[in-house]
Amino acid sequence: MRYKKCFLIAPSGNIILKNLSLAKERLKILGFNEIMYRKDILSKCLSYAGSHERRIQEINEAYSSDADVIFAVLGGQGAIHTIDKIDYDAIKNSKKIIVGLRDKTIILNSIFKNTKTRCLHGPNIGKIENLNKKTVDFLNKAINKENYKILFKNEDILKKGVAKAKIMGGNIELLGRSLGTHFEIETDNCILFLEDYKMKSWRVFDILWQLKISGKFDKVKGIILGNFLECEENINDYLKEFFKDFTIPVIFNQEIGHSEPNITIPLGENCIIDTNNLKWSILFN
Repeated sequence: MRYKKCFLIAPSGNIILKNLSLAKERLKILGFNEIMYRKDILSKCLSYAGSHERRIQEINEAYSSDADVIFAVLGGQGAIHTIDKIDYDAIKNSKKIIVGLRDKTIILNSIFKNTKTRCLHGPNIGKIENLNKKTVDFLNKAINKENYKILFKNEDILKKGVAKAKIMGGNIELLGRSLGTHFEIETDNCILFLEDYKMKSWRVFDILWQLKISGKFDKVKGIILGNFLECEENINDYLKEFFKDFTIPVIFNQEIGHSEPNITIPLGENCIIDTNNLKWSILFN
C-alpha cells in the first residue's frame, strides 16, 4: 500500500483503550507506519466519545493533518451531532480518504455530497478482533483504486437485470435518520447499497418505506443489499416483500456491512450489477 500515514477518529460512541489498541494493531498490519490521534480520543460524555464540540474538532483536525487516510475506530451513535459543523470548504481541498460504517454512514454521505472527496464504507478499524483476509483485500483495493468484482449465486437475485451507475448508500437506519436535513442522501441515477445490524425486521421494513415515500427509490438504477447481521431470522421475507414490484436489478445477501468478510464500498465510484453473469463490480475512473 502506498499510503503510510493515518489518523484515528471517534466521532460517535465512546471508545475504550481496547478499541484504540486493536485499531493501532490492525493498522500496523495493514502497513501504516504512522498512526495519529488526539490525546482526548478516549473522552466520554453520556454515551458519546466526548462532547460534540470535541468530535467536530477531531474530524476537522484529521482533515488538516498530513495523514493519508482517516479511520473511524468504532461505530455507535452521535455522528449526526457533527455534520452541520464539519469544515466542508477545507475538505474540498483535501485528498484524504475517510473509512467507516454504521453510524459513519451519515458522515460519509455528508462529506461526499458536499465535497466529492473519497469516502469508503468499510470496517470500523477498532471493532473486529480478526479481520478476514477478504476484508483486508477489498479495503486495500478500494484505498488504492484497484477494480474488483464480486460473484454471487442465483438465490441471491431478487430482481434480474443489468445496471451501471455510481454507487451510493450505507446503513438503512442512518439514511432514514438523515431525511429532511440538508445532508440527506442523493440517490438519483445511482446504484444504492443498503445494510443494517441488530434491527427488528419490521423496523427495517418501515425505514425502507420511509425512504420510498421520500422518493429515494424513484430514479435508482439498481439495489445491492448487504448482510443484515443479527437482524431477525425472517428479515429476508421482509426484503422480498418490499422489493417484489421493483423492475430494476436487486440482489441481496452480499458481504457488506457488519459481517466478516466485509466488502468496502467507495462512494460515488462506478458499479455494475449483472445478474446474467452473476457478478457485480466496482470500477474506478
